Amino acid sequence: MNPLYPVIYALFGAVTGSFLNVCIMRIPKGETFVTGRSHCPSCQRQLPAIDMIPVLSWLFLRGKCRFCHTAVSPQYPIVEAGSALIFYLCCLVKGPGAESVILCAFASLLTVAAWIDARYLYIPDGIHILILLLGLASIILCRRPGILERMAGSFICGGFLEILRILTRGGVGGGDVKLLASSGFLLGARAGIASVFMAYVIAGLWYLIPLLRGRVNGKTSAPMAPFFGLSLMVCGLWYSEIITWYLGLFLP
Repeated sequence: MNPLYPVIYALFGAVTGSFLNVCIMRIPKGETFVTGRSHCPSCQRQLPAIDMIPVLSWLFLRGKCRFCHTAVSPQYPIVEAGSALIFYLCCLVKGPGAESVILCAFASLLTVAAWIDARYLYIPDGIHILILLLGLASIILCRRPGILERMAGSFICGGFLEILRILTRGGVGGGDVKLLASSGFLLGARAGIASVFMAYVIAGLWYLIPLLRGRVNGKTSAPMAPFFGLSLMVCGLWYSEIITWYLGLFLP
C-alpha cells in the first residue's frame, strides 16, 4: 500500500471532524448543519476561514475566540484529531477502498452519537438510519459479513439491549437499543456481540472508582454511546485479532 494513502485519509478525517463538531453543536438545538457559517458560540461573530483549520487554528489561538477571547471548548480539536486518527487507522488496517470508507463513515456517526449522548443523554434517530444505510451499502460493496449474519447481529445485539431495558425498567436507553441494532446489522453478529461485551467491561471499569466513592449510584444516568462507539470501532477494525488473542489465553 502506498504510504500516502493513510495520510490522505487522516487529512480528510481532520476536515470531517470539523464538520462533525458542527453537527454535535447544532443537532441538539434543532439547527441546520448543512447551511450557515460557523460562528463563535459566545459572541456570535462569524469565523474567518483561517480560524477553521482543523486542530491548528485552536492551537494558534490558544483555545480562545479571536474576537471576544472567550475560551473555546477543547471538544473541537479533540474531535478533529480523533477523526484524523480513526480515518488513518481505518486505511492502515483495511487498506484504501470501500470497506475502509464505510468504517470511516461509521466512525463519524458514532462520534456524533457519543458526544451528543454524553452531553444530552439521547441519540438522534437519524444516526441509526444512516448506520442502517451504511449496512446496506456494505452488503453491495463488501464481501462479508453475509446478509444472514448481519440480520442475526441486528436481532441479537438489539434484542439483548431491549431485554436489559425492560429488566432495568428504563436503565438502558432506547437510543442504545437502536444504536446496537443498526450497528449489529453493519458489523455482523460476531463483531456486534463482542462489542457489546467490551463496552460494558470498559464502562464498568470507568465508573468503578466513582461508584466506590459514592459519586454515582444505580439511579445515576450514565451515557453508554461513548463506550459503545469505542468498542464498535475496535471490533470493526480488529475483531479477528481480538478473538485470536482471547482464545490464546485459554487454549495452548
